[in-house]
Amino acid sequence: MPIISKRKVYIIKDADLMTKEAGNSLLKTLEEPPSYITIIMIGSNESMFLNTIKSRCMKIVFRKIEDDILKEFLINNYNIELDNNILNACEGSIEKALKVNEKKEEYIEASKIFSNIENYRLLDVINKLDIIYKNKEEIYDILDYINIILANKQLENPNYIKYIEAVEQTKKNLKANGNFDMNIDNMIYRIWNE
Repeated sequence: MPIISKRKVYIIKDADLMTKEAGNSLLKTLEEPPSYITIIMIGSNESMFLNTIKSRCMKIVFRKIEDDILKEFLINNYNIELDNNILNACEGSIEKALKVNEKKEEYIEASKIFSNIENYRLLDVINKLDIIYKNKEEIYDILDYINIILANKQLENPNYIKYIEAVEQTKKNLKANGNFDMNIDNMIYRIWNE
């Protein structure tokens, strides 16, 4: 029971990352919650929630902050300036922008490599892409950023669409618990080779 107020609020951050077992354990509470409880489940990928959970919840969608507003906010409040590609990868999230800023130099290095990958030897590409290998927790953010770079290059050279397909396949493989290093190696080789 709540002690101070009339309600008790539980916030489950990254609820879309729950395992199936954890989601099923939460179902009983969602089916018959006590009248004084509010449960807020925060997630960025609706398709990762179990359908049985989605059917018992009210969905509230937050719009992303527009890039120019985000850019101005970061400059005024944190004295941080990010380029447009990096801002685009932040998907309107201040939290994501602050995380990306911590690794800004690595993102810029990845941008240089993937923008001109045909000019590098394969071994040089692998050695220079430490950001991918060292940041398993943020791999989807990094891969999304790489796709933004490749999409911009695709406007100049339609062959870059194949590279985007390689990144998307890697994301699928990683979500299916594929071997991390093998999938990243395969993606880099496929992009470099094509």
